[in-house]
Amino acid sequence: MFAGGGIKGIALAGAAAGAMDSGYRFEQVVGTSSGSLVGSLVAAGYTADELAEAVMVVPWPELADPMPAARFPGLGKHLALAVGLGHNRGDKIERVWRSLLKAKGVKTFGDLPPGALRMVSTDLTHQRGVVLPDQLAEYGTQADRFSVARAVRMSCAVPFFFRPVQLRNLRTAEVSLFCDGALTANFPLRVAPWDAEHPVVGFKFVDSLMPKAAKAINGPVSLVRAVVEASVRASGTLRGSLMEKAMMVEIPAERDPLDFNVSPVIARHLFDMGRSAAVAYFDQVEEVEALSHFRKPDPGALGHG
Repeated sequence: MFAGGGIKGIALAGAAAGAMDSGYRFEQVVGTSSGSLVGSLVAAGYTADELAEAVMVVPWPELADPMPAARFPGLGKHLALAVGLGHNRGDKIERVWRSLLKAKGVKTFGDLPPGALRMVSTDLTHQRGVVLPDQLAEYGTQADRFSVARAVRMSCAVPFFFRPVQLRNLRTAEVSLFCDGALTANFPLRVAPWDAEHPVVGFKFVDSLMPKAAKAINGPVSLVRAVVEASVRASGTLRGSLMEKAMMVEIPAERDPLDFNVSPVIARHLFDMGRSAAVAYFDQVEEVEALSHFRKPDPGALGHG
């Protein structure tokens, strides 16, 4: 299970690679926001080394693709919010992920094993959380024919930062607006299938509990950014009862989740940070009897990630 975290999601890819390095594999994946970006690649069959390669070729700064109005100085971002409901379009994320998934022969959920991938999005129109692809039928859409890249975009459309994604109900013609699943569940433990045979493993970020440097809030745009960043960060500092029942790989990552100005050097650093954290964690549990039958060469599985 992969939590949201904005651009810090690069470290999630590293953590997934670290789990694979330690001899584990994923049978079912759940992700929210940036966790859906990583989870989709893992479910599609990316290996540890392929994840590392993907991180280096993704044009991270270009994923923040400004709305035309946002390019104007001064009131541009205000205008983009008013006209497009977001500063950035989000089209680039979908295009890049469509290409990455296509490399593994995955276009729609029908190209994946049943239940292999779930992601959380938020239906703004009906004010509820939605699990994709499970609940697509409620919108008159066939899950096995729905684009995985589009679902990823629906899960990681950070409100105000990216414009919401429209989904038209094919039965009623009603249009619903979808945005970041982190508004519903930044760490969707309840979505994971729990059973006695497979451990539930969560990959999440851990920020320092020390107070952050004060944010300068001097207008609507800076207020919106502060609200979004706070929602992403705050969810990582709280623990629920289900967290005590799952295996938790905690990844230290002190970075602005909405800072897409990521160079290949920074991307590699974040990836390696996540990879090291996961390897260190699984090194600690490798001798635990309850997990021994999930390790190679036994054909068992890591379970639900």
